[in-house]
Amino acid sequence: MASLKIKYAAIIISSLIAGGLISVTAWQYVNSSQKTVQTEQKAPERKVLFWYDPMKPDTKFDKPGKSPFMDMDLVPKYADESGDKSSGGIRIDPTQVQNLGLKTQKVTRGMLNYSQTIPANVSYNEYQFVIVQARSDGFVEKVYPLTIGDHVKKGTPLIDITIPEWVEAQSEFLLLSGTGGTSTQIKGVLERLRLAGMPEEDIQRLRSTRTIQTRFTIKAPIDGVITAFDLRTGMNISKDKVVAQIQGMDPVWISAAVPESIAYLLKDTSQFEISVPAYPDKTFHVEKWNILPSVDQTTRTLQVRLQISNKDEFLKPGMNAYLKLNTKSQEMLLIPSQAVIDTGKEQRVITVDDEGKFVPKQIHVLHESQQQSGIGSGLNEGDTVVVSGLFLIDSEANITGALERMRHPEKTESSMPAMSDQPVNMHSGH
Repeated sequence: MASLKIKYAAIIISSLIAGGLISVTAWQYVNSSQKTVQTEQKAPERKVLFWYDPMKPDTKFDKPGKSPFMDMDLVPKYADESGDKSSGGIRIDPTQVQNLGLKTQKVTRGMLNYSQTIPANVSYNEYQFVIVQARSDGFVEKVYPLTIGDHVKKGTPLIDITIPEWVEAQSEFLLLSGTGGTSTQIKGVLERLRLAGMPEEDIQRLRSTRTIQTRFTIKAPIDGVITAFDLRTGMNISKDKVVAQIQGMDPVWISAAVPESIAYLLKDTSQFEISVPAYPDKTFHVEKWNILPSVDQTTRTLQVRLQISNKDEFLKPGMNAYLKLNTKSQEMLLIPSQAVIDTGKEQRVITVDDEGKFVPKQIHVLHESQQQSGIGSGLNEGDTVVVSGLFLIDSEANITGALERMRHPEKTESSMPAMSDQPVNMHSGH
């Protein structure tokens, strides 16, 4: 009887142990299944909304394959890439971003360095132009061997001339001096000789020698080049007859036509470099420069005139020259020019916000120089702009409607026009 009780007790204990093991195993299995489900929920398969060709982003396709527009694979558009439509930003697959070699740069504040070479030409300095006249009627006694284009120095003889009016005034001077004429009378005669054009050195010779001169020499008043000279020996000349025209050669002018669009760069601190093809190894000193007050109505250019030292007379009027303008703009926001998307109707950039989303922004470019663009509006200092890989991101912005939200931020999503129709069935009609 006792042995029978022991057997029943053993059976009961064995059943309890087996039941416990089964319960533990079942609990582990259920727990493991729950973890698997949770893991699968954490990493669900990405849903593809449609496929598209980045070159034609407005057309959608329902299956992958080759683009009918370009010889390239269609790109999938995932549901989780749509981003927050209210923010105007978009998300791009990190793998695609990496493949693009995406580069960004901060918006900085600074000045554009501007350097431009402008065609120019050499001309005479009109401030050094003289007309030589006798200022009295007379007769040409001798013409010195000179002609147009000859260089002359100050004091070079041009012609010998006889002027009866000067002879008469000299006689009056000597008469007053010898008969006790007043100083006022004598000074009056000498002044009349000056006004009649008699050279000062001849007047002083008259006072010192007390001798009447009948033949006078007209000389060059400055160094320069003869630009007009057509007298001949024996000619009669009137008081308004031009004896010669002489043009100075030092300094000379260099003139250049500067586009009015860069007139803002011409300021007191602007630096100019002058070069001429005839003397590529020579440098020329700019003494001063100024901007003429009018704009050429045909070419829409400003005339800039520079005064250049020309002591050795290397620069000849009519020569071609090149004017290199080196200057800086006023301080402004700067970004690389390659970051700007210019469609002709608008200018925009792709920025990166704090959440890593790509946001298109409309901007206004003021000026551009040396691969840098000065921005007037649309960005703030410290913003991050995309400088490479713009093509795919801009296409993506077009697909998701981010560009439309950029252009019309006041519109709600419900009032915005649809960006495209339903996906195209690539196999329809087959």
